[in-house]
Amino acid sequence: MDTKRDIQLICGINRLLLPVKGIYFFFIAAVGDLLPFIPVYMKQLGLSSTETGIIYGVMPFLSFFVRPLFGAVADKFHKHKLILCLCCILTGLFYGLLLVTPTKGRGDSEQHLTSPVQFQCNPVDSFLRECTRSMGNSSDALKKCPMSILDDIWLYENNNNTKEMACSINCKNKFSLAPNLRICFTNSTDQFDDYACKTSLNSSRSGQFFTFSVKNIEVPFNYIIGGKTVADGVECKDFNLKNVIYKENRFYQILCNEEALLDCTVHCDHIKEMKPECSLHANTVLSTTFWVFLVIYLLANIVSSPAFSLMDAFAYDILGERRGLWGRQRLWGTIGFALFAVTSTFIMDHLSKTTTHIDYSLSFYIFIGLMICAAVTSFFLEVSENLVVQQMFKNMSRLLKYPNVIVFLIILTCFGINNAVIEVFLFWYLKDMGSTQLNLGLCLVANCSVEVVMLFFAGDIIKKVGQTKCLYLALAAFAIRFFAHSFITNPWYALPIETLHGITFGLMYAAASSYGSVIAPPGMSATVQGLVGGVYFGLGKGIGSLVTGKLFDQKEGLLGQVWTFRLYGFVSIFTLVIYLLYNLCFDKQRPEPNDERPVQKSIDREELDVLMYNSKDDSITGQHRGN
Repeated sequence: MDTKRDIQLICGINRLLLPVKGIYFFFIAAVGDLLPFIPVYMKQLGLSSTETGIIYGVMPFLSFFVRPLFGAVADKFHKHKLILCLCCILTGLFYGLLLVTPTKGRGDSEQHLTSPVQFQCNPVDSFLRECTRSMGNSSDALKKCPMSILDDIWLYENNNNTKEMACSINCKNKFSLAPNLRICFTNSTDQFDDYACKTSLNSSRSGQFFTFSVKNIEVPFNYIIGGKTVADGVECKDFNLKNVIYKENRFYQILCNEEALLDCTVHCDHIKEMKPECSLHANTVLSTTFWVFLVIYLLANIVSSPAFSLMDAFAYDILGERRGLWGRQRLWGTIGFALFAVTSTFIMDHLSKTTTHIDYSLSFYIFIGLMICAAVTSFFLEVSENLVVQQMFKNMSRLLKYPNVIVFLIILTCFGINNAVIEVFLFWYLKDMGSTQLNLGLCLVANCSVEVVMLFFAGDIIKKVGQTKCLYLALAAFAIRFFAHSFITNPWYALPIETLHGITFGLMYAAASSYGSVIAPPGMSATVQGLVGGVYFGLGKGIGSLVTGKLFDQKEGLLGQVWTFRLYGFVSIFTLVIYLLYNLCFDKQRPEPNDERPVQKSIDREELDVLMYNSKDDSITGQHRGN
């Protein structure tokens, strides 16, 4: 086998390593193309943050147990190449099936999420008109739950003394009926004036949709004292529009050069919180969309979970004694991730200019194509007779005798919880703020870039300051990251904040891996290393997804998005203080900066299969790219 490994092409590329680079490139490129955007795709389908949290919370635990099972089967029957090929094909197939998931409609549990309204605009003012049919013969329960989103929003804002109920209004232009119509977004308080228009729409966009959002819905004075229009059993109410957001820019109002009436829909993410009696049924019944998505996503995670274990096994087997070159092979995966994350972002951003919702279909098709390329590439991998997918988590019960190991794993669980908040719900949060797909994609590029740089220098940093101090720094960086996100008002401000990802993951994971090797009992280094990844991406991410999903829903007195981020900021500070005190008072095994024991500069094989399972999916990363 060593003789084979020395055969190189004329250009200096090792023939045996070329398929290794190729499968890392295609598989992880597929990850970057689609999986970071899965949470916002779920949001577009109408899934609530609670449902999203449940789905993302279940998957890490599933992968934790399924992954070793596939490895054992591959080792027993020596069918590593076949299983890897099937994993690639089936992963593409099942993720592609997510496209057939039905969008949540009025028949589902959260039927009040979207309501038709009319946008009326003139040279002096603009407002929304919502008409609902009288429910005089309905039961008392139905009388308490009228199909009026705007009415409920106004009541909620006044009852809770808040003006932060964000809603999105999607309207279709009718320039064919009014060819000279011009819709003007302005900061002027005067009447319509062409020169005061900061942004405008005209007949060149006929037939297209445009979307704007508002932070609060205002009700005219005459309605507050009881004014409304009722005719033929239909009740109509007018709601004033001020302080609107269009394409991430804020404007005081919308004016038109002539009288206009447009058909629109209004969507408010937390409408079911307005009336507890209305949301009682919705809180106990999960939607059809949820169950369809869960089943397909479950199958996708099952078939994708062993892929990285198998790819790493092939890579290390082919490298033989030259395992130090693994990083050069894995680097092609990072290149693929960054390349297709940007490509996918530009595609979705372009398509979103001509439709109400983001069109994710092309990204799904690219994902399937890349997985097919990965499957084809797997046939060119060399297989030796002694290829074994190393199993993790052996003799775990022995570790319970070591308090420092237990505390270390608890801290890693906290890191995993923090990671889940960012990975699953950050893009959700930014989309609610009006983020474009381009903004989200650039966040991924920022993450990927700083992570690679940090991993490159992590070994030197750890040797200089020590593993535990790097973990302290990561907790502090998480606190800053959470607090900063909670205070931003523009999604573009997230870009500099996300550079902290280099510390919260790149430096943290390298330090945790190194520290795990130092504190591992004799003969149990591989077990501890496996638990580092399993606890972080499994237990921590599962708990974080489930808990954060409930906190984000803002129902029944829960926190909401802003205070959820702030809560995790405070928790990170609290964890930092407790861990610091523990190390000062109890743990005498902390390695010092000048410790002669080896610092792990790269990630060992047995943890790679969990290292890459983070992001936008549990079994495949959507946020972390690794080395």
